[in-house]
Amino acid sequence: MSVTVRFPPSPTGKMHLGNARTALFNWLFARHMGGRFVLRIEDTDKERSTPENIAYIYEALEWLGLNYDNTPFLQTTHLPDHVAAAEKLKASGHAYVDAEGVTRFKVAQGSTTWDDLVQGTITIDNKQVEDFALLRSDGTPTYHLGVVCDDIVQSVTHVIRGDDHINNTPKQMMLYAALGAPLPRFGHLPLILGPDGEKLSKRHGAVSIQDLRDAGYLPQAIFNFMLRLGWGHKDQELFTRDEAVQLFDITHVSKGAARFDADKLNWFNAQYLKALSFEEVTPHLLPFLPEGSAIHPSDLARLQALWPALTQRAHTLPQVVEAGLFLITDPTQNYDDAATAIMLEGHHPLHDLYDAFSTVKEWNEQAAHDALHHVVEHMGGNFKAVGRPLRVAITGRTGGPDMAAVMAALGQNETLRRLKAALHHVHEHGGHHHH
Repeated sequence: MSVTVRFPPSPTGKMHLGNARTALFNWLFARHMGGRFVLRIEDTDKERSTPENIAYIYEALEWLGLNYDNTPFLQTTHLPDHVAAAEKLKASGHAYVDAEGVTRFKVAQGSTTWDDLVQGTITIDNKQVEDFALLRSDGTPTYHLGVVCDDIVQSVTHVIRGDDHINNTPKQMMLYAALGAPLPRFGHLPLILGPDGEKLSKRHGAVSIQDLRDAGYLPQAIFNFMLRLGWGHKDQELFTRDEAVQLFDITHVSKGAARFDADKLNWFNAQYLKALSFEEVTPHLLPFLPEGSAIHPSDLARLQALWPALTQRAHTLPQVVEAGLFLITDPTQNYDDAATAIMLEGHHPLHDLYDAFSTVKEWNEQAAHDALHHVVEHMGGNFKAVGRPLRVAITGRTGGPDMAAVMAALGQNETLRRLKAALHHVHEHGGHHHH
């Protein structure tokens, strides 16, 4: 049997993490089974279904790399089919029009049972199901009628959705039977809860895909984080996309709710910042750089040269940028008082360092390291007395990556330019001239 699953979001704004996780699990199921993943936009709410809100759906799926196998299907273009189905159900005696002019489905006695892909066998007594509306009094189709008609037209074989839909399933199964259509398999995913055990919502912070992106999380990390919200394989945490497709088994989704854990999210992002190549991260990094995308290629080269050091302690892209800011901005323009004091005290070594670095023929990390250590020995072996004023002069900071690596990333000309600016600053603040 060829598998088709669907993702049918309503355009309400940025894509919620729970909705994106549903899309991911459908996409993984389709890719694992060699089937189709189709997109349907449930755009019947005219107020909310703005072009901007519809664009958010495409944007989130594209950012996460969840490609779909159809031209997006807009529900509004299929409303005549829904009305025709309601007429057919009236003709066959499965539906009637009540005193308010609402077309309703006639629910039979008994019970409805299905073998849920995630939850196992579920039985609901039909007494709990009211004669539900198919067409409103103004003739517009309801959700239940629309979703079933569209699933039939899109040949959907497996309906994988949130477990807040469980009570809708008996109504929809009755419609399939009454319309003479084959029944799909249903699978209901547990909700995602916030850290406090409440349903995950805006008050828990950045819970839309766009907000997470704008907070500096990588799509690869969000993909992996969502994958682990309710699904696992042995005790593995990190999965490539190919591994996820290969290993994904819908029957291994946990029945209980998954919990959003910000520490875990940060851990995943930190892993991917370290594991991915600089080239892979660059497109995601650009929006966080001070000039946006107008950043100079030489700035990117400096960041790339120090990338392992910059990503060592960072969880998000803004933290990486903060760690590497001294590479792409000019700290010599705004030394603070503490920096000035350190350089005033260390002005002799700064002069010696300038002279030593000027004479280096082939500039690289080793050459910078050797020249620095030569000055340290010359100054009696006190590394701090030399290294501290040097770091402050070149980076404007008192901590950071290895100085030889920093100076190699900056290059000889920029290193000397910054040292010269630092010496000029020190002289203006009462430092002595070179003896």
